[in-house]
Amino acid sequence: MSTLKLRRAAVVVAGLALALGSLAGPALADVSATGPQGQTLTAAKAEIDPAGESIRVTGTGYDIGKGIYLALCVSNGAGQVATPCVGGIDMTGQSHGMYWISSNPPPYGVGIAKPYTDEGNGKGGFDLTLDVKATDDQGADCTAAGVQCVVYTRADHTRGGDRTQDVQIPVTWKSGGGDPDPDPDPGTDPVATADQTLSVDVTGGALSLSVAGDAVALSAATVGGTATGQMNAATVTDQRGSSAGWSLVGQIGDFTGDAGTIPAAQLGWAPTATGDGVTAGGVVRPGTGFGTAAALCTAPTGKGAGSSDCGAALNLGIPGGTKPGGYSATLTLTLS
Repeated sequence: MSTLKLRRAAVVVAGLALALGSLAGPALADVSATGPQGQTLTAAKAEIDPAGESIRVTGTGYDIGKGIYLALCVSNGAGQVATPCVGGIDMTGQSHGMYWISSNPPPYGVGIAKPYTDEGNGKGGFDLTLDVKATDDQGADCTAAGVQCVVYTRADHTRGGDRTQDVQIPVTWKSGGGDPDPDPDPGTDPVATADQTLSVDVTGGALSLSVAGDAVALSAATVGGTATGQMNAATVTDQRGSSAGWSLVGQIGDFTGDAGTIPAAQLGWAPTATGDGVTAGGVVRPGTGFGTAAALCTAPTGKGAGSSDCGAALNLGIPGGTKPGGYSATLTLTLS
């Protein structure tokens, strides 16, 4: 089996994200939403104590062949990647604040991803307890002005650009009771008013890169055949506020092993991208590319703000003279 190690460029880390689609209205208990393929997401309640609660979340009718994430995330609008997710992304399977659900995860996900309940006809479901809270120590704040958070499913990192699994339920936060706008004497006019001018200085953040994993196992292939796989999703977060745009490129060296070498040019990819005005790079076919760096995704000037997901299907052509054995190479992603 050929393996591909992923290495991310040395840039400032500013977080990791999931994705989000269209929103439904808030509700108080046993709330359901329907996804683009008819799947149903149900939360036992959608009015939450901001200090944190555990709520039952169920899903039915999901494509059992596609892994998903389940989490509470900040909406960035219909059809856009949601970021951040409260508590960040957990790839250990230990957190109840985020789940990876998959019946066919990559080898490194076995024992971490939770399998679907098989409903038949290629459909799957789940029944989980999700820990939900309004804030975390990584900067997510669902109670901030203008912020809408949602209980949410999306395709996992093996299908970074797939929006067919996006289902979301908006949540509201309990205020602790009482009249939100008390008026001790509604029949009496105020004796005086006073204005205060509020001001704030906004500073730019970082341009950062995160990847969902550091290794990819390509499928086994015979001499003269093709090994295939999916690159771990890369998330670019642009919080600079400069509208300068950015570029994410990949470059790889030769695949080497005890049995010999497979030239880097034998690796091809078909990039995908989601985000504000982000464009996927061109398709590189096995035997024609990666002698030099190739664009995975780019954002022109004025685009690419917030978080964007980039990925690629991988294809490694095995030359006819290759000796059987294990081979590996390092794919370096550089963000600038």
